[in-house]
Amino acid sequence: MKNEHLSETLKHKIVLEVLSGQQTKEQARRVYGIKSKSGVLEWMRKFASINPKAHGVDPLPQLRTMKQESKDTLELKARIKELEQQLKYSELKGRAYQIMVEIAKKDYGLDLEKKPGAKQSKS
Repeated sequence: MKNEHLSETLKHKIVLEVLSGQQTKEQARRVYGIKSKSGVLEWMRKFASINPKAHGVDPLPQLRTMKQESKDTLELKARIKELEQQLKYSELKGRAYQIMVEIAKKDYGLDLEKKPGAKQSKS
């Protein structure tokens, strides 16, 4: 479905679903096949300027909090990126350890792999 093919009635319905919390803007985009990332937000602004409480829901407070949600989303994305970097580092560290164990075994005859059921030394 393209945005220009959605009726005004359907746009109102989508905006109400988002405002009432039935779904997020992103969920509405996926469900209704809306390609524009800001389409739902634009409709919310449009309908708010025509008659803010026409459907018993005032979208203005919702629109104001979306900026905060956007900030939260950016913080979460930054945290995800940080965690992905930590994971990549841990995977590299693990691979380096595997290589070290293989080299120790091959070149020096040392078996550094932990045996199942082995007792730990007391310090």
